[in-house]
Amino acid sequence: MLATASDGGREETVTVRRSESADAQEIHGLVSPSARAVFGRVNVIQLLEKANLAVTLTNEKGDILAHASFFDHPVGDLVDQTQWEAFLQQHFSAGQCKLLRLCLCFRVEDHDDLLPLLDEQTNLPSVVDRPFLLASLIEAEDEEHHAAVCEGIAFMAEQLLWVEHVGVPVFLSTYVYVCCPCVCQDQDLCVITVPSLCPEFPLLQNFIRVPSGPTSSLGRELYVFHRDGLRSVILLTEQGLQVKCTLLVFSSVESWKFDVFLFGLLAPQDAGALQAFVALVDAAVVGVVIIRDEQDIEYIRAHYNIENFIYFSHHRYDEHAQILHFVLKPSFLHFSKHLFKEVLRLAHKSCLYLRIYPPYHSQEVSNSCVHHLDYVLNCAVPVRPRRQIIYPLEELGINAPSRRLTEDQAPFALSLVSRKLTMETKVTINARIVVVGASDTGLAFLEMLCFCPHLRFNNLTLISTHGFPGDCDLEDIGFLSTSHAYGSRDLAQIPVRSFIGVVTGKLLGIRRKSKYILLSSGEKVLYDHLILCTGLQYRVPCPTGVDLSQPVTNSQLHSTHSRYTGPVPSNLFTLNDLHDCTAARRWLCANFLELEENAIVYGNNIDVYTTVETLLSLGIRGSRINLVLPPPEPGVCSFTDSSVEKAAVMAMENAKVRIHRNCVLAQFNNGKQADALTSASFTTDAEPLHLQCGVFINLSNKGVDYDAFNSFNKSFLAFDGRLVINSSFNTSDSSIWAAGPVTKFSRSYYTDEWTHANFNSKEVGGGLASTLLALFDPTVEPAEAPPPEANRLIPLYKQAKIEGGTLPGGYHYLHVSKPVKLTSSLLVLLRVNLQDTGVVTGRAEGGNYFCLHLDCYELVEELTCLSLKPLPVSNYLSLYMKHQQLLGQLLSRYHQGLICDLYSFFTQSCCLAVFHDRFSDFEQELQQITRLKVGALLLTSYIALVYARQEAELCRFACTVQPAVH
Repeated sequence: MLATASDGGREETVTVRRSESADAQEIHGLVSPSARAVFGRVNVIQLLEKANLAVTLTNEKGDILAHASFFDHPVGDLVDQTQWEAFLQQHFSAGQCKLLRLCLCFRVEDHDDLLPLLDEQTNLPSVVDRPFLLASLIEAEDEEHHAAVCEGIAFMAEQLLWVEHVGVPVFLSTYVYVCCPCVCQDQDLCVITVPSLCPEFPLLQNFIRVPSGPTSSLGRELYVFHRDGLRSVILLTEQGLQVKCTLLVFSSVESWKFDVFLFGLLAPQDAGALQAFVALVDAAVVGVVIIRDEQDIEYIRAHYNIENFIYFSHHRYDEHAQILHFVLKPSFLHFSKHLFKEVLRLAHKSCLYLRIYPPYHSQEVSNSCVHHLDYVLNCAVPVRPRRQIIYPLEELGINAPSRRLTEDQAPFALSLVSRKLTMETKVTINARIVVVGASDTGLAFLEMLCFCPHLRFNNLTLISTHGFPGDCDLEDIGFLSTSHAYGSRDLAQIPVRSFIGVVTGKLLGIRRKSKYILLSSGEKVLYDHLILCTGLQYRVPCPTGVDLSQPVTNSQLHSTHSRYTGPVPSNLFTLNDLHDCTAARRWLCANFLELEENAIVYGNNIDVYTTVETLLSLGIRGSRINLVLPPPEPGVCSFTDSSVEKAAVMAMENAKVRIHRNCVLAQFNNGKQADALTSASFTTDAEPLHLQCGVFINLSNKGVDYDAFNSFNKSFLAFDGRLVINSSFNTSDSSIWAAGPVTKFSRSYYTDEWTHANFNSKEVGGGLASTLLALFDPTVEPAEAPPPEANRLIPLYKQAKIEGGTLPGGYHYLHVSKPVKLTSSLLVLLRVNLQDTGVVTGRAEGGNYFCLHLDCYELVEELTCLSLKPLPVSNYLSLYMKHQQLLGQLLSRYHQGLICDLYSFFTQSCCLAVFHDRFSDFEQELQQITRLKVGALLLTSYIALVYARQEAELCRFACTVQPAVH
C-alpha cells in the first residue's frame, strides 16, 4: 500500500495485489478502444489463467485502476513459445543485456542508515536488547568477521565460525541481517542458522533449507548457500533443443552422477506421450524431469477440486501433464520452481500434476521417482479430494456417468503446478508444531494446515503410539466402530503424510520450561506449540478383588476407580486403534480359532457389538462367545434407537452368543497371577458369574490414558477429570493447546454438560487449526477483541456426530445426529420421538430399516440406517440438515403413502443432485439471490410507501394553506 498523487494533485492510496478471477469484468472495462484496435479482442480470463504473473492496482474503495499480465514468452502467434530466445536475438539487438552486479563497500559510517533497516526486517532479541550490537559487529571486522554494505539495497554482517566438513571449508553465521545472497569471496558455503520462530526473510529464499529430524535437539533452522549460485544451466528436451536459462544453480559433484537413460526403464509401458528434460551445468547432468500427458484428466476433475485453482475450460486437454520423475541434485533444489516454469513453457503445458500414493501400494501402481519430495510440494498446491456420489449404476442404466469417472482407482494425494503458481511464493513457517495423538481431532488439525495453499509448514510432527494410521491398508479389519472421518482411502487422498514427520512413541512427560516432551522410546521432541489430541482410550480393567466365596452383589460394591498395575496377560486385548485390532486378529487366527475355549467380550457400548460380529465372521461359533455387559453409565447408551439394539440382540441370540448383563469384573484367574487368563469372575445383581476364558477382549473403562494423565499432572497443567481448556483451546500454558474428548471447559463457563466429546471431532480439529492459523497466516486480519461477556461463551459446532459399523447378523449400521448432551430422561424421550415423529420405513429385524427424524423446521437432524446390504454412506451423510422439500417433498409423499422404502427412494435420479458435493454451494447461491430479490422488492415497496405518504402530506399541507376564494 502506498500513496500517490494524480495529475490533478489529488492524493490517493493504492494497493498492488495479485489479480483474481473476480477482477476479470473490471479489467475488461479498462481496455480502451485504441488498445483494442491494436491488440484485438482481449480474453481477460485467458490472460489471468495463463500468465505467470498478473497484478492489479486498486484504490481504497477496491476499484481497479490498472492491471498487468506477464508471461515468460511472447503472447500470440508471433513465435513459438519454445523458440522466442532465438527469435529475439535474430530480430532485436539483445547483445547489450547484462546481469546486474552489486558492488560491496565496508563503512562504519553507515550505521545510522542501516539501523532503521534492521528495525524493519528483524525482531531478534540480540538487536532489540543490544542497540550497539550493529556498530560492534562492523568495527570487529577482520579475517574471520566481515561486514558488507550495498548502498540502497542491502546489508550483511557475519560472525564466522570455521569448521571442516568433508574437506570443504564452510562458515556458520550466527548473526545475519538480510537482504542479498552475497558470499565472502574466498569461501564455498554460507551456512545460516536462525531461530525456528524467526520469519523467513527474503535472503533465506535463495538458500537451501536443510531439514532436521523431529527428534533433533538443535532447536534452530539450518540454511546453506553455495558460491557457485550464478552459473548458467542448459536445459535439454527430448527433441535435443537447448535452452539457456539464467538460473542460480550450484556446480556439480563428480561423485554424484546418474544416467538419464535409466529413467526409461521406469516409464510405464502403456504411457502416453513422454517428454524428458535434462538440466546440465558445465556439461554435467544435475537433474531430470520426465512428464507424460495426463490420460485421466476427467477422472481427476471429477475426484479432486482442481477448479479451486484453475478455470478448467480455459485449458486444453493436451495442456495437462503428469509428473512421472523428478530428480535434482540437493544443491539446486531451491530452484525447482524455475525448472517447472521452464518445463511448462518448453512442453506447451499449463498444468502439471503429481500423484502421491500411500506406501502400501506396489511400485507398479506408484511408478514414480520424486526427489526431494518436500521441495516439489513447495512448488505445488495440494488439491482436496471431492466427496463422491455413490451412483446406483444398474438403476440408472444408460443415464449413468461414464465408467472412467466411477471406476475404482488406487487412491492418491494430488498436487498441482500451474503457470501462475510458479511465481507465487509461499509463506514459510518454521515453528515446531507437535501434535500428540493420531485421533480424528489431531488428523483434522494437520489436514487443515497441510491444505493451506499459500503456507508451508516445515516442522509439523505427529506423535503416535503406533505411527501414522494411513501407512497400512486396514479398512476391513473389524472389531471397532467407525466415525467415518478417516478411512484408509481418505488418508491416502490427503497429503498429510508427506508434510509431517511421524515419531512412534507414547507421551510420558512434558517439560514446559525447556519446551520438549519425553516419549516412551526415550526420545525428546522440541516444540514451540504443543497440540494435545490424545482422545480417550479403553484401559485395562482393574478387578474389584472382592471375596466371591461369600455371596456378593453389585449393590454391596463401593464405587472405586483403581488402576490396574499388574502384568497384562498375553491373551487380554484392549482395543483402541487399528494396530491393536490387527494384533488381536492375528493372534486369534493363530491361537484361538481351532480350539474350543471361550472368548469374553467385556464392555457396554457399540464396540462390543461390532467386536462380536467380527468374531462370528472369523468362524468362531456363537456358543463360544460370552458378551459381558457392565452396568451402563447414566446418559450413555450403545444405540439411541431401541429397534437397532433389539435387532442386534436377536441376531446374537440366534447365533447362540451368551449375553450377561450388569456384570462387574471381580477377579482374574480366581485372584492368582498367571501369564495367561484361564477364567474371569464377575459380580452381578444376583449370584456371581464364573466364566472359562481363552481370550479376553476389553472394551471398557474408557478414559484419559494413565501415562498422559501423569504427563499433564506432573507438568502442572490444569486437570479436572479432563484437561481443562478455555474457549480458544488454550490450556494453562499459552504454548500448549488441546482439543477433543480429552478436554473439558473451565468451570468458569458453567457448562460442565458440554465438552468437545459432544461434537464432531473432525470439526473440532478444524476449529483448533483455524485458531492457530491466525498466529501465522498474514492474510488473516486480526480479529477484533470480543466483548467481555463473549469470553464466557463456549464455541458451538454444527456438523453431525457420526457412528457406524457392522453389527451381529451382518447388519450395516449408520447413525447420524446433531450434537446433543444425552441424559437418561432425554434418551427415553428420543427413543419415543424417533418412532412417533420420524419418517420410518422397513423393519430392523428385516435388515431394511431406515428412520429419518425432522426438527421443527422440517430439516433432517437425525437418521438411522440398518441394512443387510452395504450402505452408500457418503450419500446419506449429505442428507443431514437438508429440508424435506429438497428431498422431493419427502414428508407429504410419506404421509400420502407414496414412500414405502427410503432406500429405493434415495436411488431415484431426482435425489442424486442432493448428494453432489457442490449442492450446498448451489443452495447458498439460491438463498443469496432470493434474499437480494426479496430485499429489492421490500425496498421498492418501502420507497413507494414513503412517496405515497409524502404526497398525502403535501396534499394535506396544500389544503391547509390554500388562500380563501373571494
